[in-house]
Amino acid sequence: MSRFTLSLDPSPQLRQRYLKSLEEPQEFFLEEMVGFGEFWTNDDGSYGVTNGTSLVEFFSPEPENSTRLLRSLHDQHGFSTALVKSFDRAFVQSCQKLGWQGSVGGFLFRKREACTHITFNSAEISAAIPTDVEPLWEINEDFFESQGEIAALASRDMLWTVKIVGEIVGCGVSNRFSEDSDAVDIGMMVAPGFRCRGLGTHIVSEIANKIELAGLRPICGCGASNIASKATLEKAGFVSEHQLISFAV
Repeated sequence: MSRFTLSLDPSPQLRQRYLKSLEEPQEFFLEEMVGFGEFWTNDDGSYGVTNGTSLVEFFSPEPENSTRLLRSLHDQHGFSTALVKSFDRAFVQSCQKLGWQGSVGGFLFRKREACTHITFNSAEISAAIPTDVEPLWEINEDFFESQGEIAALASRDMLWTVKIVGEIVGCGVSNRFSEDSDAVDIGMMVAPGFRCRGLGTHIVSEIANKIELAGLRPICGCGASNIASKATLEKAGFVSEHQLISFAV
């Protein structure tokens, strides 16, 4: 049986080889999980990344060995779920060959079509500044994990503050996590009192437009149960042709 070894640091070359093998850009939700995960490497160049009880990334440079190695990694680690992008075809096929049952856990948007954008005239969107951190935290509902995260995003010019008549009512995030890719992951948050009024669509559209004008590609994603976010992204022109599949092992 091929053994996997827990590695302290991921191999940048190995990860780049995996990311370049994908048909579409990496999903930021999974990229965050990878960043806090544990790397398991094999002498043949294959590797997996686990986060808690989930396998969040798996790659074998030899596709014909993928299923056997995936089974071996599971026998060693015992993860209960594999989170797989539908465009990661080798990983998907290996999970299916092992008889693992998959269900849609999220929608991945990698395409944006031209659409009629109805602006939210009273909204002003500008780059976040340090004094925006506390008011954004006050309207936060599980979008940010801490005030430190908000401050870090603002310091890296990845956070946009949305105001109406001087009051902060939401924000947008644009995150280009790899300089080797033109993809920029975007997200948004709207204060509870301003939801269901088109503000979310306006935020997403404005940020996506800025990204496209810079010659880059906006991408995004949302959970399968978050129907409101899915509708907001679709109104902003995004189209989901791919999913995040959750395989129960």
